[in-house]
Parts: sequence; C-alpha cells; structure tokens
Amino acid sequence: MRRLLSTRPIRYLPTVSLGIAGGGIALLLQFPIPWLLGSLLFCAVGSRAGLPVRSLPGVLERWMRVAIGVSLGPSVASSMQVSGADLPFAVVAALGITTLTVAAGTPWFEQRVGLPRPAAFLCALPGGLSMLLALSGDTGNRAEVLLVHAVRVVIVVVSISLLARMLGVPPEPDPLLASLDWHNDTSPWVLAGLVIVCFMLAERLRIAGGHVIIPMIIAACIAAFTEIDIAPPMVVKTIAMLVFGMVIGCEVANGPRERYYQLFAASAVFTIVIMAVAAMFAMVLTQLIDQHFLVLFLSLAPGGIAEVSLVALALGLDAGLVALVHSCRFIYIITAGPVGLRMLRKRQVRTPKA
Repeated sequence: MRRLLSTRPIRYLPTVSLGIAGGGIALLLQFPIPWLLGSLLFCAVGSRAGLPVRSLPGVLERWMRVAIGVSLGPSVASSMQVSGADLPFAVVAALGITTLTVAAGTPWFEQRVGLPRPAAFLCALPGGLSMLLALSGDTGNRAEVLLVHAVRVVIVVVSISLLARMLGVPPEPDPLLASLDWHNDTSPWVLAGLVIVCFMLAERLRIAGGHVIIPMIIAACIAAFTEIDIAPPMVVKTIAMLVFGMVIGCEVANGPRERYYQLFAASAVFTIVIMAVAAMFAMVLTQLIDQHFLVLFLSLAPGGIAEVSLVALALGLDAGLVALVHSCRFIYIITAGPVGLRMLRKRQVRTPKA
C-alpha cells in the first residue's frame, strides 16, 4: 500500500479524498464556506493522526491563485468605480495596522517562543505565506514561520466565516448545486486562455504575489475597458477553496513537533489580538465610509490576498475592495519587509561581537 501511495499522482489520493469528504460533511452540516473549512479541518486532523496525508504540489496551488486573481478582476474594476473615494481611508488603516502588528509582534515571538529576531519579524508580518517563505530563506526557522502564518490564516478564515453567519450573511439556498454550477456568460475558451496566459506571465516574471496580482490587474482592465465578460463559474472557486483548504490544513498539521503547541498558542493569541484591533479600526471606518463592517474587517484582517479575498468571494461581499486594500498592504510589506529584515540581521551579527 505504501509503495502504491509513493507513486505520482496516487500519493495525493489520501489528501484529496480527505479534503472532498471534509468539504462534503461541512456542506451537510451547513458550515460557512464548507469546502474550505471542511477540507482544512479533515486534512489537518488526518495528518496529525498519522495518515499518509501530504500537501498538494505547489504548482497546483499557484494555478488556483491565478484563478482567484481572475475572479477578483471584475470586482476590483467595479470597486474602483464605486468605492474609489473610500479606498485611501481603508489603505491608510491597513498600513497603520501592519506597522503596529510588526512593532508588537516581533518582540512577542522573540520573547514568547525564543525565535531569533529576524524570524520573529517574519512571523509578525501579516502577509502571504509564499512571499514570507521566500524572505525567510536563510533564517533557519522556515518551519516555525510557516506554522505561525498557517495558524493565523486558519483563525482568520474560521472566525470571519462564523462572524458572517452571526451577522446575517445568508447561506446559499442549495449550496451543493451552487458550488458545482458551471453555467455563466463567460466563454470557457476565453476564461481558459486568460488563466493560462496569466499563469505563464506570473511564472516568468516571478513577482512576489504575482500569481494573484497579475491576473487580477489584467482581468480588471479587461472588465473596465472592454465588453468582454469575465466571470469564472462557481465550480472554479469551489476547486480553489478545496485546494487551499487541503494545503493550509497540511501546513498547520506539519509544524515542528517539539515546539508545535508553543508556536500554535503564541500565534493564536497574537492573531486574536490583532483581529480585535482590526475590528475596532473597521468599526471606526464604518462611520467614515459607506461600507459593510465585514468588508472593512476582511480588508484589515491579517492574512494573504488569496485566502482573505477567497473568503470575501465565498460570502458574496465586495471582494474588489478587500483585494485592493490587501494588494496595497502587500506592496508595502514586500518593499519595507526586506529592508527591516536586513537591518535586523545586521544587528544580530553585531550583537555577539559586543
């Protein structure tokens, strides 16, 4: 059996089976965002229980990021037209929370779990997992950084999904049929061609976050300046949710065993505090701009563009504004983050000599 599961692509069968089963059960139990939360939970539990669960290939996740970027494009174009005047308020708040998160989080992870300051800095950054892992190449703490951010994404996705249900965001009347719907006004050939071109561009350019941002910009321009309708069918978003759930579930479960619970607890406490701060900022912003609290909360919440925007899409919220704010925060992180990381590394090198 183990030899059979070691061959490609059969070795991913346990992961996919658990993910689909978890999504289906979550759907029956009427969970919010069931395909994401159910697959995440089942893969995490299965991996911790010792089942032969392994994370899906990175290339598949990148394809899904491109599909999400294409899905966000029309929403971004619409949001720019409708909410353009509100965007600066949300962006300033997001950048302020990001700075506060890093300033408070670096000493928290350094003192609470004994991480070196550069690794603690990376743990505090509220950005996407892929970019952070690229930045953490020679810190020697990749596993710890990955676990901290995976836990953060899980808490954000689960808490906001449950909060949306509490605040009255209605569930789909027939969620199974809705999640598998393939019918829309977009030509499948146009959609497939756009996804393929955007994926090739992102792979070639290798820009941080490019697998979401590049297709998002291209699809937004097409929606804004042409008559071409860009609207990926719901089944594409369902597949993306399944893939993200399986990947995040495996990442959460596969942290360093000897420090797993210490890192998990530190990340959970810090994430809850930062989300409380984001909620307070969102409440203030609702008095300044005409946006739903949940939209602003998602815009300010810690997490990657793809994960948070996917939650907004699944809940039927203004995913365009969420994606725009997170894109601005992401640009801030990838420009200021490496500078701060270099400064901390230089200081770390000087300290032993002193």
